[in-house]
Amino acid sequence: MEIQENEKRRARNQVWTAAEEYEFEPSFKTYDAEGRADLYWNTVVGCVRRDWGGALETLFASFEGSVDSQLYEQLTWLGLESAVFDRERDRRPAIPALRRGYARRALAEYERFPSDRPIHVLSAGRCREILGQDAALSLRDGEILAALDLPGDLDGPALAQRLQGVLTTYFGYLPGDGAQSASEDTPTGKKRRLFGARRGNRVRLPAVRGFGYGFGEHSQDQTGEGGPAPLRRLGEMTLAQSEEALRSYIASYFGTPLYSKDQVQKLERELCVGDHKNCKLYYARGGDDLDKTARGYAGAQRRAALKQMEKNKAAYDADLTRNRASIARLTARIRNAMLAHLQPTVVWSAAGVLDATRVWRAEALNDDKVFNRTLRGDVGDLCVDILLDSSTSQTQRQETVSAQGYMIAESLTRCGIPVRVTAFCSLSGYTIMTRFRDYQETKRNENIFHYFTTGCNRDGLAVRALGRELDNAPCEHRLVIILSDAKPNDVIKIARGSSYLDYAEQTGVLDTAREVRVITRTGAAVICVFTGDDEDLPSARTIYGRNFTRIRQLDQFADTVGSLIQNQIRNL
Repeated sequence: MEIQENEKRRARNQVWTAAEEYEFEPSFKTYDAEGRADLYWNTVVGCVRRDWGGALETLFASFEGSVDSQLYEQLTWLGLESAVFDRERDRRPAIPALRRGYARRALAEYERFPSDRPIHVLSAGRCREILGQDAALSLRDGEILAALDLPGDLDGPALAQRLQGVLTTYFGYLPGDGAQSASEDTPTGKKRRLFGARRGNRVRLPAVRGFGYGFGEHSQDQTGEGGPAPLRRLGEMTLAQSEEALRSYIASYFGTPLYSKDQVQKLERELCVGDHKNCKLYYARGGDDLDKTARGYAGAQRRAALKQMEKNKAAYDADLTRNRASIARLTARIRNAMLAHLQPTVVWSAAGVLDATRVWRAEALNDDKVFNRTLRGDVGDLCVDILLDSSTSQTQRQETVSAQGYMIAESLTRCGIPVRVTAFCSLSGYTIMTRFRDYQETKRNENIFHYFTTGCNRDGLAVRALGRELDNAPCEHRLVIILSDAKPNDVIKIARGSSYLDYAEQTGVLDTAREVRVITRTGAAVICVFTGDDEDLPSARTIYGRNFTRIRQLDQFADTVGSLIQNQIRNL
């Protein structure tokens, strides 16, 4: 498989983030079956380097040249994954969700292409365990998987010893220099197949090859003669070339730019500062067009996004009656709130309540406007921005989020309220803002079904970018509705002096909360329709306070969201 350069860069960033190092070339990176950088496994690779890397070099080096080297390597990573998860699950709240997501994808791939290869059987069993299913393994395979369920509190030498013991006991592995016979019996009755002492017996491993579910990539071909790739810093020319390639990829994937290059650079100078230094912005015009010049991975990704757009609309249409009823109820609640709570204006008129202080004007000035009349506030005084989190953590909710965004926008449009809808995600340092419709585009609500998920999410920068655009909103009163799982996570770290902080967990949550407060201080209101899991509710409370709601059933959508919008309209 050929891995595209932008995915190699993304995989490198993922490993760097977990390893907490930025000046080395990862000797091993992982990708899914479609050639995309695998966030979960690259996080595992980075954590292994950070915590145990040096102690495991000898173990991995001993596999070189053996005809079973790939099997030994993948079994070792299966054990290391268990140790990393045990160590990191309390430190990284996103790890359990990433692990479950990986398990679902991998298990689907195994079931689609069943195999009796040991690594596939054991990996499928591990995925079923992660998902709370019966592992469906033989007694021996169950013993192997249990032996590879390693604790995270082991030091490097102890971890290497445990792994070596599993390989020796069940697979006939024996470290050495090739002097052992390939047919020598093991205590389990299996044959040892060790690499020979002569160079001619060594087996060449391709740089990119199958790695359980998906693919693993070494930085150089492993012929038995070379060790890990040398540490190096990427040169400025390489970075510049990659930057241009990445922008081209983003344009092919997300669509043509919404703003000119000069406009974006100006916005970056204003917004990509402080905790978002070294980040970039890209504004896309959301649509269902396909760049026919896109080839390779970029073209495949765009076609996959187009298929998701079709799935979003099909899922909405499959429950059309209930969805239309929800829109009607939500429209009624918003309209009632507008009538009841917008600031009234008293004007003089020729009809209404007589104003005794103005009666003299009728005779003296021939002015018949001697009555008072109360006018309710004009709906034109309010405009709404809807911001959709379109990161990978929302993948299992794409149809739901697009439907919810559409129903809110359609209800507001029916009330005559200007609406702007934008999705955000981040790829390799770029926060991408995809515009589905603008305030005046009342006929473009169905563009919201063009929503799809990918990449990470730098929530704080996305909220900051939206806040900057609110400065040009056409209304006095502004309301922002964010559909999010309240789980910020991005590969670009925050520089604090000589140290770096992950943009994730509490750091990302607090940054997003600060940006939300900045918007509210301008007089705009911010509310959240929470789309995440129970474990992320504390983050939602930190970011949005009491101004968020969670929809457990679509039947409750109109009433739940309607109440939240009504509460904000009362405070306008």
